[in-house]
Amino acid sequence: MEPSDIPVRQALEPLFNPKSVAVIGATNSWSKWGFSTFASILNGFEGRIYPINTIETEVLGHKAYRRVTEIPDDEPVDLAVFVIPPLGVLSTMADCVEKGVRAGVVITAGFAETGEEGRRLQDRLVGIARQGPLRFIGPNCMGYWSASSELRAFMFPLPVRPGRIAFVTQGGNVGGAVMRMAYDRGLGFHRYVSCGCTADIQIEDYIEYFGQDPEVEVILAYIEGLNDGQRFIEKVRRVTPNKPVIALKPGRTQAGTQAISSHSGALAGASDLYDSAFRKAGVVRVDTAESMIDLTIALLSQPLPKGNNIGIITPGGSYGVISADACASLGLNVVKLSAKTIAEFDKIFPPRWSRGNPVDPAGDRNFISYMQAPEMLLKLPEVDALIFMGFDSFANFSSVFVQISRKLAQAMQDLIEELAAMVPDDLDGPPEAQFEWAGRLITKIVEVFFSFFGTSDPTEVADFASRQIGFMRSERIGPFLVGRIQSVLRDFRQGQVDNVGTVFGQVFQPLMESLVLNWIETYGKPVVTTSFMGQPPAMSELGHYAYPFAEQAAFVLAKMLEYQRYLDRQEPQTS
Repeated sequence: MEPSDIPVRQALEPLFNPKSVAVIGATNSWSKWGFSTFASILNGFEGRIYPINTIETEVLGHKAYRRVTEIPDDEPVDLAVFVIPPLGVLSTMADCVEKGVRAGVVITAGFAETGEEGRRLQDRLVGIARQGPLRFIGPNCMGYWSASSELRAFMFPLPVRPGRIAFVTQGGNVGGAVMRMAYDRGLGFHRYVSCGCTADIQIEDYIEYFGQDPEVEVILAYIEGLNDGQRFIEKVRRVTPNKPVIALKPGRTQAGTQAISSHSGALAGASDLYDSAFRKAGVVRVDTAESMIDLTIALLSQPLPKGNNIGIITPGGSYGVISADACASLGLNVVKLSAKTIAEFDKIFPPRWSRGNPVDPAGDRNFISYMQAPEMLLKLPEVDALIFMGFDSFANFSSVFVQISRKLAQAMQDLIEELAAMVPDDLDGPPEAQFEWAGRLITKIVEVFFSFFGTSDPTEVADFASRQIGFMRSERIGPFLVGRIQSVLRDFRQGQVDNVGTVFGQVFQPLMESLVLNWIETYGKPVVTTSFMGQPPAMSELGHYAYPFAEQAAFVLAKMLEYQRYLDRQEPQTS
């Protein structure tokens, strides 16, 4: 049986879950890639590590061997990482085959991306690997990450945390940029592969493997070119009915296509042919790294919309106009409100409200009314998804106004003193007791907050607080809220809380996120929020993410709908 015929799960398991690694080219010379690559692997991997160096006898405290074949016979090597000049890779690959190594990462450049001579060298390399069961990443790549083995086989340090994403990229620098962007937004990866020239393992092989991994929920791919388009379609369309695959594919212009050839040696092909292949395989195509991350966040945190009818809530008319325009340009329908629905909004908003969709209360400061509006739209069968704009506006206002409003500052000071006095002796008591004191804290915060933001009706305030307390019984939301409140109360007890920022940042903001998550759970519809902050935030501990701009909210809904429509055409398949 040829190595390429072995089932992908079996073939790639030594790559992603090795028990031992040989680093060919590992060195103590900090100016060489062999140093940084070896150091990266040492940062987390707990299996056996063998530096291979023809001159040095020890590398960073580990005994070095001149050749892989000199490692004792009773110490098998699962993975070899190559960081040596290209002409040396072939003979060392032969040593690895002789040793019985089953997986490799050829970081070394100088193969197909350099032209015909390099391609012939690459073909010889593949031929040598085929003499054994060895499958390899690369050549001309920057390495990879596997969360299950804590293996960072990178040329240089990349920020990464474990998570639910798998990513394969033909561009190492693009991959690094996406990893950095994802890290800053609080996302994590279960697998990451910089695959380079894909001489052996193809992009579709990685996607197939990721599709069979229960720890992976969303699959990303940066694709410059495919070696076999039909094979890609056949393999990937077995994955996409169960997991979304997002592809960033450059080369829409002639200049981009020429650049692809010189970079990775890939066969770029016409952009419209890739569009066709992606549609057949169920792959969602994006054009920028930022849009890839935006869509990933939505797929990790939102249900898919069942249709294109969108409701919009906005605290300002201009934002509503921008949002409506963005939706329409992407094929989304800004739903027309019925006379009955308008009459319902008339009951909670002043006469000046927009009386249509987008729903704009036109400056009304009644926070409870504003937070009722999303649910009123989500209840409508004709609304498939909601864009909720200015999600954190009130919390942001509070942190600013407390600095200039003596009344609010005094109210918050009184609240802090009252909370400090009501801290129970046992914060870890039975659940019912935790609900009781957590509920008292929530009620006090809500009372002060709403009295400042124009809601003085005690019945409305009590009802809103009661609903927030009810979230603590949610399997997803409850443990987080109680834990957060416990932390704040401990700070109260120790006299460490003396400002409004702590109260709103630690308690009120998660309460608002709980509202959104509860809407999603209750109605099974996506609720995409925006923050107006202009800078991408990090995903919260509760898994909530507020997009900086309305255009991003419309974009992710349009792309999620594209994927849903693909699913609607499919019969469920198993990998």
